[in-house]
Amino acid sequence: MIALDFRQIMAFVNLANTLDYQLAAKRLGLSVDELKAEIESLEKELAVKVIQSKNDKFELTELGTSILPLASKIIEDQAKLATLIKDYKEKEKQQAIKLTVVPAFGNYEAASAIQRLAEQYKLTITEDDDPVTRLEQGQSDIAFISYADKLPDDFELISVGKDRLVAYVPVRNPLSKKATLALTDLKAEKFLTLNQQKTFAAFVQQVCSDAGLYLYSVFEGERGKTLVNMVALGMGVTLLMEQSISKNLDSKVVKIPIVPEITQHLAFARRKNIEHAPIQEKLWHDLKKLFEK
Repeated sequence: MIALDFRQIMAFVNLANTLDYQLAAKRLGLSVDELKAEIESLEKELAVKVIQSKNDKFELTELGTSILPLASKIIEDQAKLATLIKDYKEKEKQQAIKLTVVPAFGNYEAASAIQRLAEQYKLTITEDDDPVTRLEQGQSDIAFISYADKLPDDFELISVGKDRLVAYVPVRNPLSKKATLALTDLKAEKFLTLNQQKTFAAFVQQVCSDAGLYLYSVFEGERGKTLVNMVALGMGVTLLMEQSISKNLDSKVVKIPIVPEITQHLAFARRKNIEHAPIQEKLWHDLKKLFEK
């Protein structure tokens, strides 16, 4: 039974329509040698030549001429199939509910609920450092947010509790023996901080400033996980919200709550004064049932 590779058919049709190896190879994004290899593989599978050289020019053989219309139709049908699949995926994407979440969302207690709901709903989940802005700009339908400041008036919320600020300290640091830490206890420490463009970095700067603590940052990173890994190496301490980091800490790192307690609210949010699709309303209702007890 003949088993033709689609790449061989594509190579044959392009070569048959140009009778020029260099031009056909360029159209396919192949080298001439790669194109020749595809044609040779096709001829080996068919056990007959489809193109031949005559008077220093290339031409189709009798079989090559006979199969060209069929091969061309295969290419055409393949293109139609690809378009159909692309359109279907685009339609699915448009119908999916766009959910924006904070970075490292998988560590949060609310993530397990979303994982269960994802079995019932088509969700496009995007992590973003500023899900509030994405929601305001209409780039998401629902957002999972961690916030301390006042939110826009047109936000509707489903509370998911609170998160607290904690310090991650190397186990060999004497501070690791403490049950709690005041921000001022860290005044002599080198800090590993998130990039200053991050919304959370501004929050940490503000609470430290309010407590009279100046952060001496020796490293700015993109992700909290990176900072905690560097704490394990003894490179400094870091301040992060507790749920943003996995509970499975490296044995060389100690997590210590900050006192007085500094918290942020956790919530699912959406805009009130816009029309929501029925499927979005249903998901919002299901989220309410899960969290508003």
